[in-house]
Amino acid sequence: MAEEVTKTVKVEAPKDAGEMVGLSIQDIVLSANIIDLATQRGAFKAAEAGQVGACFEKLVAFIKANSPKPDLTEDEKKQVEDKKSDAKSSKSKEK
Repeated sequence: MAEEVTKTVKVEAPKDAGEMVGLSIQDIVLSANIIDLATQRGAFKAAEAGQVGACFEKLVAFIKANSPKPDLTEDEKKQVEDKKSDAKSSKSKEK
């Protein structure tokens, strides 16, 4: 069985780095797309597939958790309000 090895490396920014370096959600989406494309093209060996897949799944989970939720349409807003009013009327009937 392959043993997972985790290593943390502390990296300091160069002293002359005046501006902050960061990643946006779009950068992470691009990374996930690159991994997906490379996998489809057979860029990884079979033994590497598990690690690559695990990394891809982490990226996708992060993207889903940190992407802004789309605004509800008027129809969807009405459905939410209807569910709320149904839940309130059910509670009042129980009493």
